[in-house]
Amino acid sequence: MISRRQFIVRAAASGLLGAVPFSAWASEAHVETGPAFGSAWRLVLASRQDADQARAAITAIVGRIDQRMSPFHAGSELFRFNALGAPAAPQVLSEETARVTALALEIAGASGGAFDPTSAPFVRKFGFGPDTIAPDRPAGHYQDLRLAGRKLSTSRPGMTLDLCATAKGYALDQIVAALDGLDFLIELGGEIAARGKHPSGRAWRMGIERPGSDALQRVIDAGGDALATSANGQEGYRYSGHLYGHVVDPRSQLPVNNGVASVSVLAASGQLADSLATAALVLGPKQATPLLKTYEASALFLMYKGTDIEEVDIQGFTRRQTG
Repeated sequence: MISRRQFIVRAAASGLLGAVPFSAWASEAHVETGPAFGSAWRLVLASRQDADQARAAITAIVGRIDQRMSPFHAGSELFRFNALGAPAAPQVLSEETARVTALALEIAGASGGAFDPTSAPFVRKFGFGPDTIAPDRPAGHYQDLRLAGRKLSTSRPGMTLDLCATAKGYALDQIVAALDGLDFLIELGGEIAARGKHPSGRAWRMGIERPGSDALQRVIDAGGDALATSANGQEGYRYSGHLYGHVVDPRSQLPVNNGVASVSVLAASGQLADSLATAALVLGPKQATPLLKTYEASALFLMYKGTDIEEVDIQGFTRRQTG
C-alpha cells in the first residue's frame, strides 16, 4: 500500500538510538544488526551474553518469513500465487502465511479499503512501487480474494497480493516471542518493540522524529506495545495540478493529499500496528479514530499546518511521554 514508506522512529539505548554518538551508549548496551526485508533489523540488548542466541533466532525468523511471504522471491508462496494470477484451484498456504493474509484482509475490510494488500499495481503506476510489478498489470481489490482456512483463491485475472505491510510486523512479533525472558529493544525496518529494562534499570524509550527535521517530536516509554510509523513526504508527486505525497489511497487509486505528515501507532502486536499505521495515514485522524478504537490502539498524527507541524493524539498516545 505504501510504496515509499519512511520509518522515522528512533529507538533508545542510553539516550536515543541515532540521537547520540554510538560511543555514548555502547558501554551500557550491546547492539546487533542484520539485513531484513530490504531494510535492516537492530537489536539492543542489556546483556552481551545473550547476543549469539538472539542473533541466531532473528536470522532464522527473518529468513523463514521472507522465503514464505516475499512477493519478490521466486518460490515464495506469494510469488507463486501472483504468478498464477487466477488459478483454477486454490493455493494452499502455510499456516503462518494464512494467518498474516487473514489479518491483512480483516484490516482491509475494517478500514473500508484504506488498507488493501492487492494495491501494488496502481501504486506502481505512480512510480512508487517495485519494478518487479508489470506496469500494465490490472489493479485488484481485496474483496476479489477468498481465504478459506489455508486455501487462497481469486477469480480475478492478474491479482497481486502483497503482505509487506503486515509480514514485517508479524516477523517483529515472532522475534519478541523468541527472545522472551531477555531485556531487549528490537527495531525491524522502523517498527519497534521492547521487553524488560534498559541496562540502567529504566524503561526502554522510543523517539518519534519531527518530519523534515532531525529533532524529536516526542519521546515515549516503550511499554509492552509495538510501535509502527507511516509517513508521507511533503515533497512528493504532482498530479493534475496538485502536490501529493508518496502514499496512494487504494479507494481512489490516487496519491493521498490529506495533510498527514506521519502517523505513529501503538498496538498490541507488530502486525496490527503495521497495518493500522498504513490505514490511518490514508484515512486521516477523524476517519481513523473508529478503526483505532476497534483494535484498542493509540496513534499520534503529525499534520502539516503551513510551515508548522500540529499533533493530533488519538486514544491517549502521548500519555507515554517520558520526563
